[in-house]
Amino acid sequence: MVTAVIPCGGQGTRIAAVARGLPKELLPVAGTPLLEWTLREAAAAGLERAVIVTSPEKTAAFDAHLTARAPDRLTVAVVLQPQPLGLGDAITCARPAAGQDDVAVLLPDNLFARGPAILPVLEARRRTGRAAVLLAEIRARDAATKGATGRVRCRARPDGLLDVLDLADKGARDGRFDAGDAPSALTAIGRMAFGPDIFDLLEDIRGTQPAGAELDDVPALQRLARGGRLVGVLAAGPFYDVGVPEGYADALARLT
Repeated sequence: MVTAVIPCGGQGTRIAAVARGLPKELLPVAGTPLLEWTLREAAAAGLERAVIVTSPEKTAAFDAHLTARAPDRLTVAVVLQPQPLGLGDAITCARPAAGQDDVAVLLPDNLFARGPAILPVLEARRRTGRAAVLLAEIRARDAATKGATGRVRCRARPDGLLDVLDLADKGARDGRFDAGDAPSALTAIGRMAFGPDIFDLLEDIRGTQPAGAELDDVPALQRLARGGRLVGVLAAGPFYDVGVPEGYADALARLT
């Protein structure tokens, strides 16, 4: 079994001026809220259970939305992330609901218009037994529409996948992607698949940090990559980083 984990506990500071008090996950693109795009993607990939991890302030808005618009074939639970302490922390909040399932992480602020983007990531996980992450090649001229993520170093595999060898740290929270001196560069984006051991890995990393520090997903991906336990799948089509104003405007222009 695979449980979809949809982290929605962040404060949405980068998109706050556009959202104007609305949870960013409920911002519409082509008349459909981002959260619904993500739930539909999970259902289209054959997943039957999803856990939305959210903050106490957003619970009422999400409950109302799910009552009206959740896909029928997807069982959805809402769990709380008491404080916005990072994506890795959000994933750990889903542990009681996920149990011993594999975990598919889908970030609502990464939007894909071509097929369920999580599906090839799940297939890579099943084929290799390793953790898997979706990768995008971002051109330098498009970097201003993407949030700050680190470049990824990979090696091609005979099966068409990529061995992820290392990932750079994310840049400043309010920054944008940096392709370096190249015309384009690869980066990991918001579709990932893990075994249930991801929870212990994240908790182990938390134990190395100061109390109250944010727990991001990148240190876990770095450990997996450096240990030869992470494969990458190149995204088949464009994606929109709708968590930043430029990316949201790009999605509205192209998808509405």
